[in-house]
Amino acid sequence: MNQPTREEFEEFKQEIRQEVRQLREQRTEEIKAVRVEVASEDVINRMKVLEQGQQELKEDTIVLKDDVGVLKIEMQGARADISNIKATQSDHSEFFIQHGQRLSTIETKQDAHTEVLGQIVNISEGHTKRFDQIDASITELRSGITELRSGITEQDQKLDLILKLMQPKGE
Repeated sequence: MNQPTREEFEEFKQEIRQEVRQLREQRTEEIKAVRVEVASEDVINRMKVLEQGQQELKEDTIVLKDDVGVLKIEMQGARADISNIKATQSDHSEFFIQHGQRLSTIETKQDAHTEVLGQIVNISEGHTKRFDQIDASITELRSGITELRSGITEQDQKLDLILKLMQPKGE
């Protein structure tokens, strides 16, 4: 069942009030009947018409009362729906507040991590320079070791030559 909008409901309410006013205005005070023994057909017909109009008014009033009852029930449903929406929105607002606090905490931690990361980068750059210096020193040492080996090889050759020269010639 489609729920009427607030505007449609107010419009319908106004129509009902207007019809009720019209019905009240149509109803006149009862006139005490004077017993007249003359039963004119014209008077009887007019009385029947009045009774029929009065019956129609009663029926219209019953219909209006039913419609008002239906409106009351629909309003109760609408109020319940509005209460549910308010409760849901209230729950959501608490969630958003908590979420905002969590985001703020994350942002604070992220700032701290960024600072620590910057310090780590600075330290690693210093280490990189040290490693470059160590690599240069190792290269120098290797070069020195190679020179020493070649010097030792030359000395070994000279010693071998001296040993050969020192050996008696017939051996």
